[in-house]
Amino acid sequence: DSFHLELQERGESGRLRLCRHSVPPFIPLERLARELLPRDPRQFLGILCQHLNAFVSRREQLRKLQ
Repeated sequence: DSFHLELQERGESGRLRLCRHSVPPFIPLERLARELLPRDPRQFLGILCQHLNAFVSRREQLRKLQ
């Protein structure tokens, strides 16, 4: 699966902000972006990756059970 995430630099501070995405709505993306993106973008991406991997894994398990 592929998901897209568009980040944009904010002004002279160089802080990143979330613009667009295709992340499923039940993943707490806005909260993660608000809490982690300005402070630690790598941690934000790492946690987001964990959420997406868990989602895809669960979906594949469901497909195999059917």
